[in-house]
Amino acid sequence: MDYIKQLKNIQKGKVDPVYFVHGTQAFIIEEVIHEILSSTLSKEEQEMNVQRFRLADTPLQFIIEEAETLPFFSSKKIVIVQDFYLATSQKAESAIEHQIESLEPYLKQPLSETTLIIVAPYEKLDERKKVTKQLKTHATVVRAAELSEQETIAWIREQADLLGIDVPDPVKKRLVELAGTNLLQLRSELTKCQLYTGVGGEVTMEAVEQLVAKTLEQSVFDLIDRAMKGKTAAAVTLYKEMVRRKEEPLMILAMLTRQLRIYLHVMELKQRSYSEKQMAGILKLHPYVVKLAGKQVSGYEEKRLKASIMAAADTDYAIKTGKQEKEFAVELFIIKLGTLSISQGA
Repeated sequence: MDYIKQLKNIQKGKVDPVYFVHGTQAFIIEEVIHEILSSTLSKEEQEMNVQRFRLADTPLQFIIEEAETLPFFSSKKIVIVQDFYLATSQKAESAIEHQIESLEPYLKQPLSETTLIIVAPYEKLDERKKVTKQLKTHATVVRAAELSEQETIAWIREQADLLGIDVPDPVKKRLVELAGTNLLQLRSELTKCQLYTGVGGEVTMEAVEQLVAKTLEQSVFDLIDRAMKGKTAAAVTLYKEMVRRKEEPLMILAMLTRQLRIYLHVMELKQRSYSEKQMAGILKLHPYVVKLAGKQVSGYEEKRLKASIMAAADTDYAIKTGKQEKEFAVELFIIKLGTLSISQGA
């Protein structure tokens, strides 16, 4: 969990001259930038000595010139480069010509008064590119990537301490199940829990169930679980709640189909003795999603999953050809899932 280690260093005043922050977790990116700003400059100094640039709007060589310019009435300045796509395989976002070669000399000898923060909010970097190698060699690298389940639990512990609340381990796990691994969402839910319990309070399982809004993915997970266990009425009730929350029936159907396919793929890979990590790589899923799917499929049969996927395809066809109204059609599909669970399980 290198980003937390970097945060602790920054909070102790150990701010490096160049940071390369890459990955899709927006919360990590913003937290790193916020801590560098707070540790380096006062509020008044930030007004004059923080420069933000988008690479699509500004030539890189101009940004480097700015980084080489001394701060204004301050001992430090911050230069932030957003959307650094030059380290990826993405096509150029604008017609601006960048002199990439201007970056290397600065990385080797950065101005001591400047902290340069280069942000690449992308899932993958192009490791073959010279600029990527230079950044990884000379800059302090912070990965703003999806955390594993264990890292997410550890992160929740850190955030709970900052908020002054006690979150027992079983409650942490349930929080992740309900809200997912998106750190922005988790931070929001933890703040909600703090408002409910007060500083110094303990977050109970009951409080989490009451307060935390389920993600669409978690609602779909629960819906399938109810339906496949033959709890048809409960599954239909959950579906109607989702519709009342303005979830689109076709989106719900698509998510149900996707989840059923994940279950089938995980079941097939488990039969071939693949590890959870290997399955996550093959299916391009977060390891935590694979772990949950692995637990679920132990209670399902392959023929039941295949029949359910076929029924989902039939429902999609009926909606798109105008044979059935979408909200009613998806409800019928959920009822059929319950019927399949009984007939196929017999």
